[in-house]
Amino acid sequence: MMSKTENPLYTLTNILLFVVFVCGVIVIYWAHYGVVEHHTNNLRLKASESVVIYQDDLNDELARFSFLPYVVARDEHLIKWSFNEPNKANLALENIVKASGTTHLYILDTKGTTLASSNWRSDVSFVGKNYGFRSYFLDAMSGNNGYFFGIGATSKLPGFFISTPVRNRENIIAAAVTKIDLSAIEKSWKDSGETIFVTNEDGVVVLSSESEWKYHALLPLSQLQKEKIKKQKQFAGLKLDLLTGQPQKNINNIDIDGTPFLYETVSIDSANWKIHYLLPKTNITQLTIITWAKTGSIAMGLIAFLLLLRLIQSRWRLKISRQESIDLRKLNDQLTIEIAQRHEMEKELLIAQKDIKRTSKLAAMGQLSASIIHELGQPLSAMKNYIASAQLPPKKGETSANNEKSILPKLDALVIRMTKISKQLKFFMRINERELQIFDIKDSLHKALELLSSDLKKDGIKLTTNYEEKSFMVRAGKVRMEQVFTNLINNARFALHESEKKLITINIETADNEALAFNLLTTTEAWKSPVKKILKVIIKDTGKGMSEDTLQALFDPFYTTKPSGISLGLGLTISSNIIHEFNGTLTAMNNPDQGASFIITLPLST
Repeated sequence: MMSKTENPLYTLTNILLFVVFVCGVIVIYWAHYGVVEHHTNNLRLKASESVVIYQDDLNDELARFSFLPYVVARDEHLIKWSFNEPNKANLALENIVKASGTTHLYILDTKGTTLASSNWRSDVSFVGKNYGFRSYFLDAMSGNNGYFFGIGATSKLPGFFISTPVRNRENIIAAAVTKIDLSAIEKSWKDSGETIFVTNEDGVVVLSSESEWKYHALLPLSQLQKEKIKKQKQFAGLKLDLLTGQPQKNINNIDIDGTPFLYETVSIDSANWKIHYLLPKTNITQLTIITWAKTGSIAMGLIAFLLLLRLIQSRWRLKISRQESIDLRKLNDQLTIEIAQRHEMEKELLIAQKDIKRTSKLAAMGQLSASIIHELGQPLSAMKNYIASAQLPPKKGETSANNEKSILPKLDALVIRMTKISKQLKFFMRINERELQIFDIKDSLHKALELLSSDLKKDGIKLTTNYEEKSFMVRAGKVRMEQVFTNLINNARFALHESEKKLITINIETADNEALAFNLLTTTEAWKSPVKKILKVIIKDTGKGMSEDTLQALFDPFYTTKPSGISLGLGLTISSNIIHEFNGTLTAMNNPDQGASFIITLPLST
């Protein structure tokens, strides 16, 4: 009988085992130095992307109310009331706060004493209190806008203060100030499960998803910084202790309370803040374990292969010895167990894959929420432009008062529009806002065209309107109708990006169609007063048109033909729901010659 050492297959198996051992050593080395670095780089990339999202979120929150002091400072009546009739000023400021959603609005004289305040009814009213020690007051008296975070000297509640000087011609006579409560945004950070904090110009944590980190300093404060903070009563006498860890040199690492983090930092320029996004390094360990598990699976495959070689060897030895035949059967049984275990592992892998898909969907919904925030970007941009134009010197032949009077109604209209647009964004989630009125549909169309005219001109698109110079009265929501027109015209504009002929045509016509009118009757009022005429608005473009698949899925939620990141895929769904609420229809079709058309059909009100 051939000995084990003489058996070539046995020798080959031993060689392969040695090779597997060497490969295992190499894999361990790679996992230690390569995998950890790979996962670290991936987490840093995630941190850099996430911190930008939170930066935009915080910038938007601060920008929401930044215009209020400016508007108050230019209200001549309100300023006169503050000096002569403070009760009127208090009421006016109270009403502005209720309408805007800010926390407090108040006016200080040149000594820092509060003349009028929106919280004049409160037990912690600011009226008569002196805040001349605050930096935002000093900035306003110097002719600049002031930005300051601190704990309220009267209310004992933290907030972000924005101030602007009030001028009487060339002289500064007062300061207009708003206080913003940022606790809601802190709560949203905490609810997200992520770790974020914000530091001011002194390196003190003023906002944080971890409440115990607030009012701690990243670096030791100088004596000058401590004296400045104390003089302004910025943090109500808190110690401002150090966080237990410090950033390491040239590496985005920080250690807090014994926990190591990767972190990314970006600036909030309007407030001279920095926002810090942290990821625990334990995530790297978890990802490394997963990689080890995958490596182990490969090793198990190699071991299974070697076991198969052992089985072949045992079959070959069966011809020599009956005892080896018994060993072969045992080895075969062992292999069966290994295969069963492998099947169980495959089942577990399928379950894990399903969990990953579910997690991906949740991540997509988080991105969708962030995108919806930008629905208000256009009105905010327009508001900034109006405010900037108001700050420019008046044109020849104009006075600053005329300029301000022309700007303020536009700002007010934009604020109203932003409020109403916010309500429309809730429409898809079935929020009950259904106030209807009878108006000329051309009013909504002209508002939409006014908003989009510059974009159409920039893209070289010619717009043609065909309708009679008369009223086309409908019973609907004016702003929501404007939203529908804006969405449909923007869709037509997008369809013309690659078209040589860039033309959008809008037709408005009426028709006697009692059968269709009867189908539109969905309310009790409609049955009492049957519709005799219908209104049709047709928006045509000269683009490439749409495929049959696109026409079928056009109004489905989240369906879009636009590149990722440009559209949410909700515009047409929301528009269709809005038109249906007005007892109308919204349809789409390809034109016989070129491009596509969207047709709005509504009952005509007499």
